[in-house]
Amino acid sequence: MTPSPSAVAAVSSAAAQPLAFAGALIRDPAGRYLVQIRDRSPGILSPGAYSLFGGAIEEGESSDEAVRRELEEEIGWVPEDLAFWRTLWIPARYPGAPVRSARVEAYQGTITPERAARLRQTEGAGRALMPPRTLLLEANVSTVARLAIGLHAQQAMSDGGSELPAMRWER
Repeated sequence: MTPSPSAVAAVSSAAAQPLAFAGALIRDPAGRYLVQIRDRSPGILSPGAYSLFGGAIEEGESSDEAVRRELEEEIGWVPEDLAFWRTLWIPARYPGAPVRSARVEAYQGTITPERAARLRQTEGAGRALMPPRTLLLEANVSTVARLAIGLHAQQAMSDGGSELPAMRWER
C-alpha cells in the first residue's frame, strides 16, 4: 500500500519540526553539577548516560513551566534561584529514528550537597554531583549535558584549581 501524498507530507513535516526540551544546570557551591544517571529503558534518549534533569516541553507549555514541572516530577524539588541561562541546539535521535534537531532551553540554579543527598528522585537510575572536568571526561554523557556543562563551566575550568570528588546516589 502506497501512502497518500498528504500522509507523506504530514510525516515529513513532523520530522522536520525540531524537538523541544528544557533542562537544568544545577551546581553546588564547589562547582559540581547535579546530573541524572539515566536508566536503560528502551525508547529514551541517552539510556544509561549522565544527563541533565529536565525533559520535553509539552504543547502549550512555556520552557519555564516545563523545566519546573520536570524537576518537581523527577526530584521533587526546584531551586529557588532557577533562572533561564541560554538556548542550545543539539542533534537528537530516539532509538530507531532519524537524527533531528532539538532546541534545549537551559536553566541554571544552585543546590547544597546536603539537599542533593535528600532529593526524592523518581526517574532514572540515580544522580551524582560531578565536577565538570570529571564529568566531561566520562565516556557516557548525553550530548546536551556535555555541551551545556562544557559551556557553563568554561570559566571555572580555565581558572584551574582543585575539584572536590564526585558524590553519587542510587535511586
